[in-house]
Amino acid sequence: MKLLINNVIRFRWLVIVAVIGLTAFLGLQIKNLKIVINPNTMLPQHHQNVIGTNVAEELFGSKHVVVLGVSATDGGNALTQSVLEVVQQLSEKMPAIEGVKGYTLMSVTADRAKSIAANGDELVIEPLLETPITNESIQHLVQHLDTNPIYQGTVVSEDRKVVSVSFAISAGQGGFRQIMDQVQTVIEQNTRTGVVITASGTPVFFAQVERFAQRMGLLFPIALILIGLIHFEAFRSIQGLVLPLVTAVLAVVWGLGIMGAANVPMDAFNATTPILILAVAAGHAVQILKRYYEEYDRLSVANPEQSATDINRQAVVESLSRVAPVMIAAGGVAIIGFFSLITFDVATIRTFGIFTGLGILSALLIELTFIPALRSVLRPPKRIIATTPTKPRLWDRIADHLSALVLTRYKTVVTGFVLVALIAGLGTAFINRENSTKSYFADNVQVRHDDAYLNSHLAGTNTLYVVFKGKDKDAIKQPANLHLIEETQRYLQTLPNVGKTVSIVDFIKQMNRSMNAGQTEFNRIPDTEDLVSQFLFLYSMSGDPVDFESYVDYDYQNANLIVWMKDDSSKYAETIVRNIREFVTPRLVNTDMEILIGGSVPQSSALSETLVDGKQRNILQMMVVVFVVGILIFRSFIAGFYLIVPLVVTVLMNFGVMGITGIPLNTPNAVSSAMAIGIGADYAIYMLYRMREELKKHNHFDRALEETMRTAGKAVVYVATAIAGGYSVLMLSKGFYVHIWFGILIVMSMIVSAVSALVLVPALLKWLPSSFLKSTTTYDVKSVPGTALALVFACGLFTLLPTKSYAEPLTAEQIMINNYESTRVTDSLSKATFTLISPKGQERVRKTFGATSLEDQGKTNKRVIRFLSPGDVRNTSTLLIEHQDKDDEIWVYLPAMKKTRRISADNKKSSFVGTDLSYGDILGHKPQDWTHTITQTTETQLVIESIAKNEQVSKDSGYSKRINWLNKTNFVAEKTDFYDRSGKLLKTVENSDIRLVDETNRKWQAMIVIAKNHQTGHSTRVQLDEYKANTQAVNADYFSMRYLEKEE
Repeated sequence: MKLLINNVIRFRWLVIVAVIGLTAFLGLQIKNLKIVINPNTMLPQHHQNVIGTNVAEELFGSKHVVVLGVSATDGGNALTQSVLEVVQQLSEKMPAIEGVKGYTLMSVTADRAKSIAANGDELVIEPLLETPITNESIQHLVQHLDTNPIYQGTVVSEDRKVVSVSFAISAGQGGFRQIMDQVQTVIEQNTRTGVVITASGTPVFFAQVERFAQRMGLLFPIALILIGLIHFEAFRSIQGLVLPLVTAVLAVVWGLGIMGAANVPMDAFNATTPILILAVAAGHAVQILKRYYEEYDRLSVANPEQSATDINRQAVVESLSRVAPVMIAAGGVAIIGFFSLITFDVATIRTFGIFTGLGILSALLIELTFIPALRSVLRPPKRIIATTPTKPRLWDRIADHLSALVLTRYKTVVTGFVLVALIAGLGTAFINRENSTKSYFADNVQVRHDDAYLNSHLAGTNTLYVVFKGKDKDAIKQPANLHLIEETQRYLQTLPNVGKTVSIVDFIKQMNRSMNAGQTEFNRIPDTEDLVSQFLFLYSMSGDPVDFESYVDYDYQNANLIVWMKDDSSKYAETIVRNIREFVTPRLVNTDMEILIGGSVPQSSALSETLVDGKQRNILQMMVVVFVVGILIFRSFIAGFYLIVPLVVTVLMNFGVMGITGIPLNTPNAVSSAMAIGIGADYAIYMLYRMREELKKHNHFDRALEETMRTAGKAVVYVATAIAGGYSVLMLSKGFYVHIWFGILIVMSMIVSAVSALVLVPALLKWLPSSFLKSTTTYDVKSVPGTALALVFACGLFTLLPTKSYAEPLTAEQIMINNYESTRVTDSLSKATFTLISPKGQERVRKTFGATSLEDQGKTNKRVIRFLSPGDVRNTSTLLIEHQDKDDEIWVYLPAMKKTRRISADNKKSSFVGTDLSYGDILGHKPQDWTHTITQTTETQLVIESIAKNEQVSKDSGYSKRINWLNKTNFVAEKTDFYDRSGKLLKTVENSDIRLVDETNRKWQAMIVIAKNHQTGHSTRVQLDEYKANTQAVNADYFSMRYLEKEE
């Protein structure tokens, strides 16, 4: 060791420059650090509740749901024009935010919020709230809510005082705050007089955790000042203040720089890493500095003739060579202790352990290189500092009193500690395992108020998912499985804090009732699978492909039962998850179904369960580490036992205080015990090491203890005081219990650890003397571990196919008029294959026969489509009759019912028979309703931008803008981009295999049309297998009820 230190001093300037250079490099990496909450890193990924959550997200999209509540300032009726216009604005603007899953948005104005009702024999599928919002549309909304109880409590509170906007978000590397800040900006922009917007949900709380965690930027300098003041009081010198802080700051820069270089974000829990590294590094620096002053004193007295510079360098070598082995041992225990956290099944705790360990390792390297090099070039301390003060100071009196206490009343000390440990042990029986995110905040924090308000009016702001997994496709269409889901819903509704349950069953029952003239007795699940299939297919003819995406997957193999809850307590979650399993499991016998349970609430339960098991394992691991290191250092099993005694007391006190005071055992508090053990072991190691050294000098226990207390004992007090002082600043984090709990538990743990090492261990040694302290075995530094490692996604689209070439320049409007007119053939017969493709690549294939006919001199269109396959919808037929002066008609024949029903829907923007094309796309967007501009001309293409002339056009079509790439030769649109009403790209339609189908009239038809919805990921491929235009064989019979009900 002396050789190493001498070489460091010899090449001191090279060492100093190298360390400064490395620090500068790592300091630049800190810019990559962000405080981000990634729930995936906080969760045990192998727990069944987490697996269930991940499956629910993969299949149904929702995981982290934001709930906005819009209400009147006076707390009265929210179904007013002012409130609903704000809801409309929020619904239109939120999907434009990066990270918001727009297709999951639900509100009274959302596209997928549709009323399903009966009007005689007519099935009426229409938006819950028509826009623009008028008194008449509000009256219709009230009627729709009364006939569609599915939406009560979710989109509108039952007392009609709150209207909600909910949507799922996908938090990436930027975390929740990045998204929620943009959400808040939209909220502020749309807040108006008389209207209040309230936000809650898991993402809101996570974003708030990220905001509060950034307080560390303010708390860290305060901790630095506190530690510096403690050091100044201890050493009464500027160097005594500066040197430990230099060590600590460099270690912090190294630790954070490594995190930044590894692109590992900080979160609310490892954001305390800087203060921890600061405290530990400063603590070790104090031990070295204290020994340096002792050696400088001794050498000055022994060699008065030597220069202060020579004595200074000798003191550096002597002090570090004596302290370095024990510092490596103590630091190694802390490092290995923190590295042992990698066994946790919670990534955020693993990250905390790895990078805290690396930070402490950095501190050791700096202590062994940079500090001795720097100390050797600094001015030696003044003699007045190096000599012992004539008047005992506070620290000396503390040391003397502790020595006297141990030597005279050691049995009382041990008995007292045993009693305290027993009381603390009893307190552990009352530990509250609670991992509620809301509990991180005080009741007076605004997010808690907002959450309580929304939960008092709406179904809840927390979600639980029961995923029913079938063995085969279409399993969910089987009535028996639907009844199982319904029974589970009924059971869940009886449980406390469950506000609402919603599943595909609710919609199927509503369809059944509506298809039977609204008769109450038909508010039930249909009797046959075919009828269920045809109801769902019927809905798809006027709904969107993703309307039921939150409730059933693409193949109808898996269903999602959404449970809205008013409480995110992990203890309650454990109960409700257990109750669900006990209720459902017996009912799964003799079925091909299984269930998974997930959601924000069960996830917290999973974390709580894992923390308890994980902490028990982790505490044992760390104690084993301390025990083994004690054996290696002192060559004695008894020494290992003495080292873990103060740790046992500290752990018992830690958990005992948690149980007695009600501080919950949660993710952040789980870290504190590991920190207490990792740091607390240092004190006992320093004390035992110095005790053995003093016994060699004095060969008398009492005298050795007195000297140990005056030297290493005082240093332990300095260190514990510095760490406690550094962490005490966390108690200043008003309203954020995560920091306050940390401050309380770590300060307490440091005090208990220090007192145990200073009093209990010596008392045990006095009462039960051990020979290992008198061992003459040479300490082997090589036996101490000290290394670490770093770790680390149509029948034809007639309106888009112009055919006429031009001999002279045409205006954009003339081009689009030609486009519209030239694609409308007199009549046609076709056979087509519709392939609907989910975002995950799952396909539904439907084969059809179709006929079309132009009426009223080409101004209106009739279209009939009969489905030939698959079997459950075979012979289902639909008839579309377009009118100029009244609402269009859609008639559907359902072979399972042997009945024809009319569908009243907002046809133009609704999905065309479940595809990504709308009825408006098929019927044609009239050119006079749009403003057209030629934006680009190439050798082969014209690019024309079409903007809706007014709000009504945009509302009817669902588009604010279309951009068409037209082939110059035949005006065929080879590609068209459609933008939604908020101006965000909605979908792209591409046409290929374009053929001239009527040479006389120059009519063209794309034989392959591919529509891709960019917001949902859903796509449709329409291939015309056979197509004949102007056949003269299409007569009126094709569009009669008789033909519609004909089965083949």
